[in-house]
Amino acid sequence: MSSKPLPFTPPKSGQAPGKGRFELTPWGLNLIVAAYLLAVLNGGMWTSIFKVFAADQLALVAFSVSVCLLLLVLMSFITLPWLQRPALAFMILTAAVAEHFRHAYGVLIDRDMIQNAMLTTTTESKHLFTAQFFRDIGLLGLLPAALVFVPRLRVSPLRHLLWRWPLGIALSLAVLVGLLAANYRSIAPAVRNHHEMLASFQPGAPIRAMARYGALRLATADITAAPYGRDATQGPLLKAAKKPVLFVLFVGETARAQNFGLNGYARDTTPELSKLDLVNFPDTWSCGTSTAVSVPCMFSGLGTDDYSQKRFLGRENLVDILVHAGMKVEWIDNNTGDQQVAKRLNGITRIDATIDPAACAGGECTDAAFLPLLKARMATITENTVLVYHMIGSHGPAYYLRYPADQAVFTPDCRSSAFADCAQETIVNSYDNSLRMTDHVLAQTIQMMAAQDRVIPAMYFVSDHGESLGENGLYLHAAPMFMAPDQQRKVPFVIWMSQAFQDTLDVPQSCLAAKAGQPASQDNLFHSVLGLLDIQTSVREDALDLSHGCRKGGA
Repeated sequence: MSSKPLPFTPPKSGQAPGKGRFELTPWGLNLIVAAYLLAVLNGGMWTSIFKVFAADQLALVAFSVSVCLLLLVLMSFITLPWLQRPALAFMILTAAVAEHFRHAYGVLIDRDMIQNAMLTTTTESKHLFTAQFFRDIGLLGLLPAALVFVPRLRVSPLRHLLWRWPLGIALSLAVLVGLLAANYRSIAPAVRNHHEMLASFQPGAPIRAMARYGALRLATADITAAPYGRDATQGPLLKAAKKPVLFVLFVGETARAQNFGLNGYARDTTPELSKLDLVNFPDTWSCGTSTAVSVPCMFSGLGTDDYSQKRFLGRENLVDILVHAGMKVEWIDNNTGDQQVAKRLNGITRIDATIDPAACAGGECTDAAFLPLLKARMATITENTVLVYHMIGSHGPAYYLRYPADQAVFTPDCRSSAFADCAQETIVNSYDNSLRMTDHVLAQTIQMMAAQDRVIPAMYFVSDHGESLGENGLYLHAAPMFMAPDQQRKVPFVIWMSQAFQDTLDVPQSCLAAKAGQPASQDNLFHSVLGLLDIQTSVREDALDLSHGCRKGGA
């Protein structure tokens, strides 16, 4: 008995028999991506969570589930046709980049980090794009992001989507809020006291940081600086100077106090400065942990506690006040720019190979390029002048580019910007070698100014922030202030004044030396520069002016 063949059902258009794309619901895709993000790209968060809740297993489970629900709530907002998959891919890539920097350097992405990244230069940032970076982003970011587009999504009709989408958001939020409320007593204090848990939540933390930075840009886009210190004038001592006064202000980069030889470091990283008569302030604190915060903060006069970029942009700063007082002010930059401090000057000078080919022979210019520039400038100064030199200093991770290879004293030194390629001691060797270059530039500046008699010189040096060199798994800088270690906040600070400057401005260096044992900070810069130069203005605060009380008249 023969049977009839079954009727043939052709495949759907564009689909080979048996080879169709597998199908998922939108919420199913969310669950898969959430599981991947939580399991693979949140190592730092889980480490913090298990550490914080080690003694409270119930709170541990409740908080862990809450984090999972939080991620699903975030995803529920983008669960719409044409939006979901691009948004999920973006979340994966963002989390992969953030987790790479956390794992490689211990860096967490917050608003200040985003701001620092946006204001940096290509030359500076390119050292972060190592082979490890491209491997991690390729395998953990690009590949999973591409896979998001593979499955076929079972899209609901619009009439169902209009109620299912808001209902899904509402239910997710309700479960999350209920779970948190039930365990509020255990979870709330932990979140309040351990910000690092949610600061390492990927991709929530970096997305929030980008949103906050965007809001900051919008809030500061049209700000006009209000007049500040317009009453500034040159005091009688400065006016009576028989020669032009030259004040050289070095804003250092990434030099940390703990490795500065003058501060008692075991290694002699300041062999040249140690032979000179200057004042060293060993207990000095920065306003922030990144250039984008510390540099404008120290020039703003706002102080660490009151500083914000919006307030900084909303009024004039130290550079403007010096100009109001009739000083010639110039900004010379070998770093990431003036951070809008000198925006009202008539341009800034950028260090390049045309200034000193030898100092730039390694592809990037070391701070030695400042020296011939200073020598040439001193020969032409005819008025009271402030030169601001913004150094590249010890900026990482490519510390080895901050000094000539043949001047490496501490060896072997790390010759790579990928710390994974170097032993810990070689990273420290490279960093310490970069400090010796800073020492050389500062010492040569002092000796050059001391050897001439055309101007009455003085020098002020302070670093913008410090650096982590592997302590507690942290590298580089720009850690959020709530968790910033001392290595990123304690900075070198020295002042040198020629005898002619001391006599002319009536500021004995011995008076400053008597104050050197007291804590200092970048808050002192604004007021001390004005005080040392005898700039009379109502905005100068005596309590923050290191020269106050040093003059015979008590000013």
